[in-house]
Amino acid sequence: MPPQPPSLSPGNPEPGRIRVFGIIHLVFGGLGVISALGGILWLVFQEEIMGVTNTGEPPELVAVQEKLHRDVASHSWISIVFSLIVSILILRAGIALMKRRRSSVRLSNTYALASLVAKVVGVFLFFVMVVPVVSGALETMLGESIPDPDAQAVLSGIKILMVVAGVLFPLMGAIYPLCTILMLNKAQVREFLEKNGT
Repeated sequence: MPPQPPSLSPGNPEPGRIRVFGIIHLVFGGLGVISALGGILWLVFQEEIMGVTNTGEPPELVAVQEKLHRDVASHSWISIVFSLIVSILILRAGIALMKRRRSSVRLSNTYALASLVAKVVGVFLFFVMVVPVVSGALETMLGESIPDPDAQAVLSGIKILMVVAGVLFPLMGAIYPLCTILMLNKAQVREFLEKNGT
């Protein structure tokens, strides 16, 4: 029979953040795994999917899109691997929190640090591997369909949006791991788990 967690004394209540973060960890981890698996399926079957969705498109446009997907495929695979690793780490930490494991804060810190590192590396790779490729593809597509001055204006706007998105989304994604570090490393959480954890 597995060991039972120590009974809680009235004077030593469980901090609510342990269960709250445990639930959120599990939700985010589950969504991350589903997202990563969806990304893998897309990369494996993208040629078949694009063959169906691109029906009726001009051959030149289809060729540019296919080249774009090929050129960013390596970045997509790297992103999926990062996402899967971080998702597994947060799931493991979430399970530990729900079971009141003494190791749960350490596991949550491991997830949070891995997530932050993945975001920093992801931003770097985005600007090195994706932005130049997408910019080149856009120049080709817009140059063939829009008069030159208008094409340059549209291209400049899209590049600005790419840069903003490439920085803003990782910053937003860093909020939860930072909250995890700040909220779960409080003395009351560590002391509770040390006394009552399994």
